[in-house]
This record gives sequence, structure tokens and C-alpha cells, in this order.
Amino acid sequence: MAFVIDASATLPWFLEDERTAFTDDLLKSFASVEYWAPAVWCLELPNGLLVAERKRRIAPARRVEALDQVLRLRIRIDLGKPDIKAISALAERHGLTTYDAAYLELALRQGLGLVTLDADLAAAAVAEQVPVSSPGRGTAAQRRRSYNR
Repeated sequence: MAFVIDASATLPWFLEDERTAFTDDLLKSFASVEYWAPAVWCLELPNGLLVAERKRRIAPARRVEALDQVLRLRIRIDLGKPDIKAISALAERHGLTTYDAAYLELALRQGLGLVTLDADLAAAAVAEQVPVSSPGRGTAAQRRRSYNR
């Protein structure tokens, strides 16, 4: 199965204090799993790295190195036209930002699963019957759990 992967699941690859076995396994799975992201991911990930640099969590050179690594990843960016009404409705219905709802809209539109560390996004995906891969959650049928960020 292919998955939509959000920024919360990809940023830990570059922020040592956020890495977990789950995020390390995700990175290793690129050889066998197809990952997709909406175009907003191309803004969210570099922004997360820039914020980390500004908070002195990473050095400027590490941020640039991380961006080079990101460019080598095989994350497929959805270039299709997102359904902005659906994104807005999902955000409203589940209390999400429209940025997070864009990941869920892509998963629904393309019939894909979702990989996230964001508990609210995971819960929204479960409610929308989207298969979720997240720490402690193997399938959408499992009950909601709290996640460390």
C-alpha cells in the first residue's frame, strides 16, 4: 500500500532529539513503500528545519545538509489540484489546520493510507476511515492513543 506522509513524520529524520525507532523505520522503508505528500509538504518541512535552526536546535549547515537529503528522497509530490472545499470541510469537521487537512484530503482522494505523528490528524484519519500508520497504531481500527511529539 502507498501512503501519504506528513511533515511531522519526516522532520524527526533531521532532528536528533525527535528521532524514534518508528521514524527510523519509516526512513528505511523507502526502498519498498511508495510515499506521497501534498505540495504544502514542500513548504512545511523546510519551515520546520528553519524554525529548528532559529531555536538553535540544529546548526545552519545541518539545515542545508538536511535539505539536500530531502531532495534525494523519493517522496512523490501530488501535483493534482487539491479539493479546497474538501480540505476546508475536513479542517472544520476535525478541528485541523487546513495544512494538516491537505494531507488527509490527499489520502482520501487517492485512496492511500496516512503516516503521521500528529495525534489530531491520526484521529481525523481514523474517523474518515483512512488507514493510519503512527506510533502505537497499526491500523485505523485501533482506538485513539496519545503520541509523543
